Amino acid sequence: MKKILFCDMDGTIIDLDGLLYPPDKEKVEKLHQAGHLFAFNTGRNYEEALRSTNKLDLYYDYLVLNNGAHIVDRNDQELFKRVISKQAGIDIIEHCLKYDDMWIYFYDGKKTLGYLRGQTYIYDEVGRSIVTNEHDFIKEYPNVEEFDIIAINQDNQQIDEVLKIQKYIDEHYADEAHGTLNMHYLDITPSGCTKGTGISNLVSLLNEDVVSYAIGDSYNDISMFEHADHGYTFNRADELIKKHSDKQVDYLSELIDEMLK
Repeated sequence: MKKILFCDMDGTIIDLDGLLYPPDKEKVEKLHQAGHLFAFNTGRNYEEALRSTNKLDLYYDYLVLNNGAHIVDRNDQELFKRVISKQAGIDIIEHCLKYDDMWIYFYDGKKTLGYLRGQTYIYDEVGRSIVTNEHDFIKEYPNVEEFDIIAINQDNQQIDEVLKIQKYIDEHYADEAHGTLNMHYLDITPSGCTKGTGISNLVSLLNEDVVSYAIGDSYNDISMFEHADHGYTFNRADELIKKHSDKQVDYLSELIDEMLK
C-alpha cells in the first residue's frame, strides 16, 4: 500500500543553517523513488517554505502550510485554503500592538512583514528578519484584504504575555482564528485548521488508500500525531511531545528506513 510522510520543517529536517542531518535529504528522495509520497507540514507560509525547499533542493509532493490552512502540490496548484478575515486580522494585530517588546508578523499571501518597537522588518533571501525602509507595518496591515497567518513572540523568548494573547483570541475570535503555541512563538491561523486537519484534508483529497506517517519536534506537531496512522517525534523532544507520539527516533532517516521495509 502507498504511504505518505508528513514532515515538519524547522527543527525536524532543517534549521537556519541548512539541513540538520544531510542523509535525510537522500532518504526523502528514496521514499519518492519507491512510489510513496512526501509532504512538508509546517507553520510556515508559502513564501517561507519555498525559500528553503528551493535553496536546499528538497523534494516534496505537497506543502501543508500555515498549520494546515493552505495546501499546494509540487506544481503550485492550490488544493485547499482558509484565511483570517480582514477585520479579525486587523483587530488581533491591534490587540497585540498593546504589548511592549512583542514581535508581530503577518503574511498577506505575497510577503511577510514584522514589527517591533516602532520598526518594520522583512525577511531576506535566507529567512532572517532585517530592517526595511521600503515598507511600513503600521500603515500596511490595515490595507490587507485577508490574512494567511499572523505570528507573535516576545523579544525575551518567554511566553507569559503570548499566552495572554492566545487566551484573548480564544475568548473573542474563536469562530475566526486560534493561536497554536510553537515553542515561544504563537501561530495565529484560521479556526478549525491545524497540522492534524491538514493531514486529514490532504489524505481525503488524494482519494486513494494510503497509510499516513507524521514526524515533528514541537507542540504544534501533536495534532499531526493524533491524525496520522503513525506519529513520530525525536528522542531530544520535550517529554509532553513524546507522550503523544507512537515512537521516537534520532533522525528523520530512521523513520523513512522503517517505512521502506
